[in-house]
Amino acid sequence: MRTEIEVHNAMNLAGRGAVLLAFVHSGTPCVGQFTPALALGGAAQRRLEVIAVERLSSMGSGKPAFGLIFKNPPLLNDLKDALPPGSRLVLDDPA
Repeated sequence: MRTEIEVHNAMNLAGRGAVLLAFVHSGTPCVGQFTPALALGGAAQRRLEVIAVERLSSMGSGKPAFGLIFKNPPLLNDLKDALPPGSRLVLDDPA
């Protein structure tokens, strides 16, 4: 299953690390899905695995909104640089 999202923002949550806030355009974000390979800071590109999905009540857009939490999350600024607000991203199930 594929899920297409639009990035709204990213923030740090204590005990969770960098969290991606996003609107859903199609599909449903699920634990176990992966991002495409992302350039995160000076490190080699890597895919991020979703380990938790938190539904958000509203972010004013009328679209379903979620917070995505990743396994081994990147640094917040690296995530923001790789996925600025408005970015479109497709999450895929593992191959």
